[in-house]
Amino acid sequence: MSPRAKSFGRALGRRARRYILTAEKLTVGVTDFGAAITDIIVPGRDGKPVNAVLGYDDASGYEKGTSSLGATVGRYAGRIGGARFTLEGREYLLEKNDGENHLHGSFGKRFFKAERIENGVRFTLLSPDTDEGFPGELRLFVTYEAEGGTLRVTYEAETDRDTVLNITNHSYFNLSGEGNCADHVLTVFADGTAEVGNGLIPTGRLLPVHGTPLDFTAPRRLKETIEDAELSATRGLDHSFIVRGEPGTLRSAARLTSPKTGVSLLCRTTQPTVHVYTAGFLDMDAAQRLRGGAKAEKNGGVCLETQHLPDSPNRPEFPSVLLKAGERFREVTEYVFGTEG
Repeated sequence: MSPRAKSFGRALGRRARRYILTAEKLTVGVTDFGAAITDIIVPGRDGKPVNAVLGYDDASGYEKGTSSLGATVGRYAGRIGGARFTLEGREYLLEKNDGENHLHGSFGKRFFKAERIENGVRFTLLSPDTDEGFPGELRLFVTYEAEGGTLRVTYEAETDRDTVLNITNHSYFNLSGEGNCADHVLTVFADGTAEVGNGLIPTGRLLPVHGTPLDFTAPRRLKETIEDAELSATRGLDHSFIVRGEPGTLRSAARLTSPKTGVSLLCRTTQPTVHVYTAGFLDMDAAQRLRGGAKAEKNGGVCLETQHLPDSPNRPEFPSVLLKAGERFREVTEYVFGTEG
């Protein structure tokens, strides 16, 4: 069934639209501003609906907000150290938007062209050559499809010059629908993490997680970690985990559950890593208020950002983020919702 389109206020002086995807076990809202997920409504164990992602009331919140709620982020999701990299012998200087580093880019603050398809929406964005310093004219496609209890996100792209690319979705999941996520239980299907130094830039070392505060190889309540003194600088998790299995194959990356509502989320991806961010700085969001006037709260959500490692353009030992002219970029992430208990 083709999704319904509704007005979603204004951003950047333009009218925004929200598209409602309806499936058997979930209802999803996505907007053409930032190709963002605005709502994922699923039943809890008592049958009552739970909106499992944080959001704003309309597009103006997404314009003002500084936390990338639900947005498609790029050209490079994550940080690039020194806001520079070298490709084929040429150095490229990027916008410094995170101290001395480049973080995420501005795709989440742009309008995408929307095309309604069966059970979903396909968004398209044209990013010109030298956009924020990146080489190549890039055409990006983000497709959302809802079926049963699954939201499937497919990222595709092509470029006319060799470039680097790292795309993800930045939804903040709160499976209780309110409050903070300290009681949520997280499993990450990963045995290693990327060590980071100043500015959260990877050192190049990959470390085992077993026996550390980052050990989520078995289900673990977030409260045990987000209050750990070792993670005080990031106010909780803001770490990249190396997903088990072969990149390019769809496999489990993380599982999150809420004891309060019984809502569960299994995140599956073809990407090599999942970056877990427990919203330690969400209380500093410039929009101040979220959907329904709710206060933006520290640790109020959990981001499961399926992507490549930060600073990969400067780390030849990491999996490559090179997209060559004439090649087709394609990655898939699925969010599978259910209930337990």
